[in-house]
Amino acid sequence: MSHGLSTPEDVKRRLEQNLASRGYLLPHQGLMAVAMPALQDGYKVMYGALTVQQNHLTPFEREFVWLCILVAAGESIGTHHVKLFLELGGTHQQAEAVFRVVNLAAGAPKSFQFLHEHWEPYFAPLDATASYRGLAELAVHGTNTPLELARLGMIAVHTTLSQKWGIRQELEASYEVGVDEGKLAESVCLPMWATGMNRTIEAAEIWLDLIRTGKVQASAPFQTWAEVAQDGMAVFAAK
Repeated sequence: MSHGLSTPEDVKRRLEQNLASRGYLLPHQGLMAVAMPALQDGYKVMYGALTVQQNHLTPFEREFVWLCILVAAGESIGTHHVKLFLELGGTHQQAEAVFRVVNLAAGAPKSFQFLHEHWEPYFAPLDATASYRGLAELAVHGTNTPLELARLGMIAVHTTLSQKWGIRQELEASYEVGVDEGKLAESVCLPMWATGMNRTIEAAEIWLDLIRTGKVQASAPFQTWAEVAQDGMAVFAAK
């Protein structure tokens, strides 16, 4: 049963409140205010928790990762993240690192995954995994960008593009060099805003498998997560 549309007064009030809090209005805010105000309320909470409040990434790190996600997803509308990146001190050299990260991460399944799964025996001792792990250094060379930030960008791009081999490789590589788990988690969660929750679900499933099989040495909170039975993926697959 339909609950009807918001009144003109409620629409105006909601949009004025949104404009006051964000400084700008995007078209979807009005659509939600008119037809699904409860969704707009929930949207505000989720948006704030994911993209406004500081979690694990520093403000600059978050904008670097955001640019990687938006470029990978082809979302040119997110220019306010470009503005924030520059305001936070991002240089043109570091912006180049963003584009390198996306280019190298996006191409990895076409090259190193192919080598790993099909042709590695023909090119011994070439190691596809080791070659993949060198991509982050290539991405940041000469750009004054921390290597850890490149790895966070790589995992975000792999998640955005649903590149499961890349997600697995990057998580293993990041654990080996001690990348902060909280920052990894935030970089895996941010793509849900640009490409949907399912991308983050995929990455989380791979992460769980790596913890459970001992491929990565996770901290106690992450170990607890992995110890809890989570059969949702099997349930959905059965349907």
